Amino acid sequence: MARDFKIYYSENVPDDIIDHVEMLLQDIFSLSFRIVGVRIPRQNCWNDSKHSFDAKALLRNMERDSISYFTWLIDKPLIVNQENAYGYAESLKGSIVTTSKLATKTLIAKEVAFHVGRVLGLKKCTENCIMGETENFEMLIHKPSLLCKTCQIRYQRLKIRYV
Repeated sequence: MARDFKIYYSENVPDDIIDHVEMLLQDIFSLSFRIVGVRIPRQNCWNDSKHSFDAKALLRNMERDSISYFTWLIDKPLIVNQENAYGYAESLKGSIVTTSKLATKTLIAKEVAFHVGRVLGLKKCTENCIMGETENFEMLIHKPSLLCKTCQIRYQRLKIRYV
């Protein structure tokens, strides 16, 4: 597991959102998170018909640049498999989350934390947990900002294995 998890953001994501996300991530995962700075999404990942960025294509571009263990906040809508999405993550690679559909810093931070958990190897959870899947906006509002006991134990095992 990476000791230095990177946080990228697009130029229109406010600093207070980045700071809030970093604090929640440190509280939940107890890792070092490093705010790297602005990263501009490549236009070849833009889908004109959906007026959104293709999250999987953005992730592939990061892989081509040999960047892993990151989260990237962008201010434009995202799609995954042609469907609107709050974010996308691949285990041991990275995650991308949009701020465009989420109304508050807390909602953004919770969605980022879910996707960072996926990058760190956690699975979706059915308990009252930050790793619970968000099927709609109301579920995200009521989702707690912490790991359930089961996910805490799983995460501790993952940390021992990779740190």
